[in-house]
Amino acid sequence: MLFKQNVRRYKTELSHVRPWFKTRNGIVLKMRLLKQDDAAGLVEFFHHLSPESRRRRFHTNVEYASEEVVRQRSGQFANVDNHTEVGAVIAIHIDADGEHIVGSTRLARPAHDPDAPEAEAAIVVRDDFHGQGVGQELLRRMVLLAKQMHVKTVLAIFQPDNEDAIRLFRELNLPYTISHHQGVTEMRIEVPYAS
Repeated sequence: MLFKQNVRRYKTELSHVRPWFKTRNGIVLKMRLLKQDDAAGLVEFFHHLSPESRRRRFHTNVEYASEEVVRQRSGQFANVDNHTEVGAVIAIHIDADGEHIVGSTRLARPAHDPDAPEAEAAIVVRDDFHGQGVGQELLRRMVLLAKQMHVKTVLAIFQPDNEDAIRLFRELNLPYTISHHQGVTEMRIEVPYAS
C-alpha cells in the first residue's frame, strides 16, 4: 500500500516540474537537465567534493587524478542526450560569483545497448549541501528522467557501508530488490509508469 500511495509523486513529466527547489535551510536551487556545456561546472563541482564523497561516487580513490583527467572525464560526463543513452539532472546554487553545481544524478544505459530496459544510476551532492533534501529531490527527478528515457529499472550500485545512499534510494518509496555480491550492494528500483 505504501508504494501505491507514494507513486503518485511520479505521475507528472519532468518538463512539468518547477525548475527550482528550496533546501531545508531555505536556499533556493535551480534544477535542470545537464547540458554538454556544463563540463567546466562539473570540474568545479568535483573540486568541491570531499575525498569521502568522491570515493563513494566513483567507487575508487580519485584524489590523485590529474587536472587533465578531471577535465577529460567531466567532458565525458557532460556528454548526455537526456533521452536515450545517458541523462542527468543537476542542482545549481546561484550566488554573487555565478552558478555552481551542488548536486548531480545520472542515468546511463550500457553503451552497447541504448534500448536496454535497465539504466545505472549515480548521485552525488556537495558536502556543504548534505542533509538539506537535495539528494532526495534529485532522485525524485531522476525517476521522472527515467520515465522520459523509457527506462523500466534503475540499478544503483553502492559500497556496502554506504548506508546513507542506500537509505536515500529506499526513500523513493518504489518497489525494489537488493542484493550483495563481490563486495558491492546492488539495488534495482522499478520505475512507475514507464512505457
